[in-house]
Amino acid sequence: MIETATGRMLAPGHAAIEVLKINGVSVVFGLNGDHILRLYDGLADLGGITPVTVKHENNAALAAEAYGRLTGRPGVALVTAGPGALNSISGVASAMASGAPLVSLSGAVPNGAARETFHGVDEVDFTERAFTPVTKSSRRVTQASEIATALGDAFALAVAGRPGPTHVEITRDVLEGDPFESVRPEPTPLPSATIAPDLDRALERIRAARHPVVVAGKGAWYPRASAALVDFAEALEAPVCHTWEGHGAMPTVHPLALGPFRVMETHPAVLGELQAADLIIGVGVRVGTEPFVALREDYAERLLVLDAADVRSPEHGPRIDSVPSLVATLRALAGAVRPSPSAASARRTCAEAQRSLARGLAVEMDRYAGTRPWHIGLAIAALSERLTPEMVVTSDVSNVKLWVPFQLRTFGPHSHVQAGSWGTMGYALPAALGAAFACPGQKIVALAGDASFLMSSSDVVTLAQHRLPVVVGVHHDGRIGMIDYMQTAAGRQPFATQVGEVDYTKLAEAAGVKGIRVDDPSGIGAAWDRALAEEGPVLIEFMAGHAFPRPSPRRFVEQGA
Repeated sequence: MIETATGRMLAPGHAAIEVLKINGVSVVFGLNGDHILRLYDGLADLGGITPVTVKHENNAALAAEAYGRLTGRPGVALVTAGPGALNSISGVASAMASGAPLVSLSGAVPNGAARETFHGVDEVDFTERAFTPVTKSSRRVTQASEIATALGDAFALAVAGRPGPTHVEITRDVLEGDPFESVRPEPTPLPSATIAPDLDRALERIRAARHPVVVAGKGAWYPRASAALVDFAEALEAPVCHTWEGHGAMPTVHPLALGPFRVMETHPAVLGELQAADLIIGVGVRVGTEPFVALREDYAERLLVLDAADVRSPEHGPRIDSVPSLVATLRALAGAVRPSPSAASARRTCAEAQRSLARGLAVEMDRYAGTRPWHIGLAIAALSERLTPEMVVTSDVSNVKLWVPFQLRTFGPHSHVQAGSWGTMGYALPAALGAAFACPGQKIVALAGDASFLMSSSDVVTLAQHRLPVVVGVHHDGRIGMIDYMQTAAGRQPFATQVGEVDYTKLAEAAGVKGIRVDDPSGIGAAWDRALAEEGPVLIEFMAGHAFPRPSPRRFVEQGA
């Protein structure tokens, strides 16, 4: 940097990193490359930001997604142009689906580049256009003077309304250009925690309700929103059920937690409460999503939505412009309502719903206790028994995905960070990587099937590099178990589902991670205890099967009666 009479002469890459620093970024997940060397020069020269070098760009985006969801601040993925950027795009789309604040920063081919230039195709703006449908904004920077504004806007938009990803690409010729006169950037203002301005009608409906029920969706999952949801539910003394992606928004250990809504199926007690309700309050239920459509079709005139949104839907609820505004609105409601007339029975109803589900799950596990290969649910149940309020659990798209929402008790959103509706296989490991930096010092557990784990397994090395307190549990059945099950259920022989045999314990040890193999369920508890006691990363290989009936809340409740 060169100080001048009128300002500062700053290298373009340094100017970009300065914006990250002023916005509180302390870690970036990325993979260095030819087109972004000057950005990494900025990271090295300015200091203060830890670069976490992943081994595949999609893992950078997924780690940044989990980081953003857990902290409420944009996670940052830094990747090179062309294949680097496009390798990360699925993770960026995952952030769009989950509502995670994320800034995707990539290099780009130069302005006026020839066809088939390195990392390019025929059109120089192809990556900007590719990211447009899966982000809140995608912007190509072609002048150094635009860097600060473009990145500042990206940080602001990522946390405005419904949080989500933004993408900024800076062309190579700009990054490698001469130092330019740069004004010191200002921190991007965060959304204000304003109470919904048109809350009177909603408050009137809530006060008038004799039997309110709350449905917690993914928009209630953010840690601060979750805490406010608990306050609101306690003030109203209303039962709270949760959607699949709302698992953890209302801690399942809370006495007002009722059970799952449309998670495979709906808990019979939840159905009963929804049918009896005269007001259904969808906290974090996004308008237009599958849970919203189901609630509107069955309970249209009784539905009230409280959710942070980019576009207002006044017919469904008050205007809430950000997650901080959702938090403020829930807290305002909590201070303005009293226990409803049905409050006397709410906790009793929830307690019985929790007991019936737990009893049914226990019967289910006992039914297969002697089966070999054994049920992966035995390993999940053992983890749940050992789960503490400080631990973070991430889960992947696999048979694990089906059982964790029923078996894993939650103390808050961090207890279960899942891939969600985008269904990103290979999610659990990079999400655990992001969680380890979002929640330093806390124990992180990543649960994955072997097919999913193989998609992101290269970053076991990254766990070892940083000596992160992550325990990776791999369900080893040698196949894409969910697809194998679907084909079998359709009356077909499983086809193209084998993923090959790998010794995951040895794979972990080759990367510098302690490996533990569990062949028999009698060793599950000891394996968890040993792994959770370690300071550094550990991988547990669970040699479990896959050919078991899928979870069914209705079946669990019936057999637990």
